[in-house]
Amino acid sequence: MDKRINSLTDSVNVTIHASKLANASGSYARVQRNTAYIGNIVERISKNAAVPGGTETLLYVAGLLRDGILSLLSEGKAVDLLEMGILYLKPQKGMESTNPEISDVPSMTLGFTPSTIALDAVKDITVGADITKSNEPVPRYLLDLHTNTSGQDITSGYTARVTGTGLKVAGTNSGVFLAPCDDEGVYQMDGSDWVSVCDSETLIDNTNTRLEFNIPADTTAGTYRLIVKTASGSGNRVNKTLRTGMMEELLL
Repeated sequence: MDKRINSLTDSVNVTIHASKLANASGSYARVQRNTAYIGNIVERISKNAAVPGGTETLLYVAGLLRDGILSLLSEGKAVDLLEMGILYLKPQKGMESTNPEISDVPSMTLGFTPSTIALDAVKDITVGADITKSNEPVPRYLLDLHTNTSGQDITSGYTARVTGTGLKVAGTNSGVFLAPCDDEGVYQMDGSDWVSVCDSETLIDNTNTRLEFNIPADTTAGTYRLIVKTASGSGNRVNKTLRTGMMEELLL
């Protein structure tokens, strides 16, 4: 099993948003995801316990557990995930027919119900910071200039426009990216499968409030997170540190 590891922060950060529901008022907080991969878990275990065979043994056993869980899921079973909760099958969507047949049942996806011990582990966590007003780029709205429609849809091979704040792209490894994700918006944070849409040299329009760029023609159909990376500072200054912003809506 690959010993994948992530650089973890020490605090839980949130962004605060006004409710967008027509029949609701107030605000809600969204946690900035801080994902620990198998390498982080193995590292934590090794610090707390002496394991015969060391990390290689842990990785080997983790691989066996993963394969066993996947085998049971592929047979349609719900799985108790190491007492953390139940991983279970559910249809991807509802059925439009008022008199559905078995063939109308959509294909399956997965849901997860956390256990009491998992919920107890997080109930006393305190929030470290509200990063809503940080200087990270904030891409808010997308317009497909090919279809002249705003929202979530993009067209491969054509131009799109994103508006927001702090968007101007500058610096090494900066640019606009599409990160493949699942229906919940979960994506690979290491960028290994991201689509590089453009950098500061290939942007059609590049300002703090607007970016225009061409979607690569070979972008495959799927669900994506739009991510902006920039080191742009005041005026024409380029900072040393890249800042990252993510559009809240998923792109299709």
